[in-house]
Amino acid sequence: PPLPGGHDLGDQLYYTGSNHSFEDGDKLVHGQQGEVVGPATEGTHQGNGLTMLFPGNKGSISCYLPRLSVEQPPPLPGG
Repeated sequence: PPLPGGHDLGDQLYYTGSNHSFEDGDKLVHGQQGEVVGPATEGTHQGNGLTMLFPGNKGSISCYLPRLSVEQPPPLPGG
């Protein structure tokens, strides 16, 4: 089946949300580019997001579609 948002495996997308760190050391960084590795399968992300692999992270992270973009986002205000 097609991936949410019409994206394909291997697409390079930018994270447009705010920075976030996880307990295992993985991070989401505003403006960082990552690779689509599959559809999001966790809880509320299912059907509404993609599983992304970002450089420097040990594992993949589920991200909501509105927080992903094919174009690099502008810097966060005040960031």
